Amino acid sequence: MLFLLALFAASVQAHAALPLTPEDLTAMGDALVRTPVQRDEIPALYRPRYVEAIDASLSLDDIDPVFIVPLPGGPRIYPQRIMVWHEVVNELLEDQPFCITYSPITGTATAYRSRTGRTPLIFGVEGRLLYGNTVMFDRTTESLWSQMLGLAFEGPQKGKLLERIPLYRTTWGHARNALPRALVLSYPLGSRRAYGKDPYGSYLRPGTYYDNDQLIYAVPKRDKRLPLKKRVIGIDFEGARAAIEPDAVRKAGVLNLTLGITPIAAVYAPGAGIIRIFDARIWGRPTTFEIREGKLRDRETGSVWTLEGKAVEGKLKDAVLPEIPGVESMWFAWFAFHPDTVVMPGNDPLSLPFAGQQ
Repeated sequence: MLFLLALFAASVQAHAALPLTPEDLTAMGDALVRTPVQRDEIPALYRPRYVEAIDASLSLDDIDPVFIVPLPGGPRIYPQRIMVWHEVVNELLEDQPFCITYSPITGTATAYRSRTGRTPLIFGVEGRLLYGNTVMFDRTTESLWSQMLGLAFEGPQKGKLLERIPLYRTTWGHARNALPRALVLSYPLGSRRAYGKDPYGSYLRPGTYYDNDQLIYAVPKRDKRLPLKKRVIGIDFEGARAAIEPDAVRKAGVLNLTLGITPIAAVYAPGAGIIRIFDARIWGRPTTFEIREGKLRDRETGSVWTLEGKAVEGKLKDAVLPEIPGVESMWFAWFAFHPDTVVMPGNDPLSLPFAGQQ
């Protein structure tokens, strides 16, 4: 229950705008690839049905991948086995519009406040792809949007950027135990889609699309630093891009890194099975972290922190680390959109461990 409350306690860094020119946006439109899928053939959901965790357990296994999104009224859980068939979920909560999105071919999961200025937007699946990634359209202006970036690249909204909100990938077993009262996305009544099957294979067994080196659609460039379909957490922050390797964070518990000149901390919360990325500056000063005696502590003062980024004991009590929302994605797709990205942890000069990291 503490985790449930803490999801709303930490502040969130604003999603930084990409340095794109009108020519860059036009080039994105020119790179669109047609597929056999037509507009709205993949049916986006609007204010869908949810069930309680005890009912969701009837159709979900502990190892099934799910996405947790903190929303007004409490976090909600989105099973990958449902998202793969719909890709976009539109929500209106407390008069605020949101969209939770998933692109199966690139494994990209993102969540946004679906509003530009005073204009609320409802999204659908366009059918074409950009670097293998889902293209969305908004039903208000018919503009085209990148699911990966939350960016409009064609239409009246061209150049507008949606505000990204946190989304965490984990397993159903972790999510159910951490958030027993959370609402869980359920399949639409009357739908005949095979929600127990994934049209692209399975994350739970080898030898399917999700773990081979075969790409269905070409990308402009490939990078060999990681396997093509390695899952990464991408961040775009203060003019710099990085891909963080989740396995390294899980193994260490916490990693202190630098992105450009900015110290960041990647923290693993084993109870929920999620990874959160924080701006590691406290009142303008760089801070480093470690797991000591089973608790997250900063090395500078020894203060104790929750895994959600709030100091609860010591000199820094009540300080809060601003969270940097990440993008869960396959490596090939993140690199296609962000060829200047660094890999963390890695040997890139801009991603060396922050001073004091062991």
